[in-house]
Amino acid sequence: MMDNKKRVNNIIRIPASLNGSFFRYWLKFLAPFHNLTERELDAAASFIKHKYELGKAIKDERLLDEILMNEDTKRKIRKECNFTGPHFQVIMGKLRKANFIVDGKINPKFMPKNIEDNAKSFQLLLYFDLDG
Repeated sequence: MMDNKKRVNNIIRIPASLNGSFFRYWLKFLAPFHNLTERELDAAASFIKHKYELGKAIKDERLLDEILMNEDTKRKIRKECNFTGPHFQVIMGKLRKANFIVDGKINPKFMPKNIEDNAKSFQLLLYFDLDG
């Protein structure tokens, strides 16, 4: 268990933007849990970014997931990532196989939590249980 009296001993600053690289960096840190290729990462980061943007206006999770996975949103992601239709279908299959998409939704373990609209930073805590 982590002793709250101890200070964080390693801090690395990563310049990023919610309009740009943040979601890709997020997934890079989670790579041991998904093993996605670079192109799959492009699509996954785009899905997370779109969910984040849509989530600002849509608070109903079920509706948010439906809109995220509808053809209009997928078309935007396909265009943003410069995928052909058939290549995008292959990527979608691989995202499902990697459990990034489960039951038509992004697996919650891959979504960053509680990002505020005007946030200037986001912190990810890596907890290494050295006894476990």
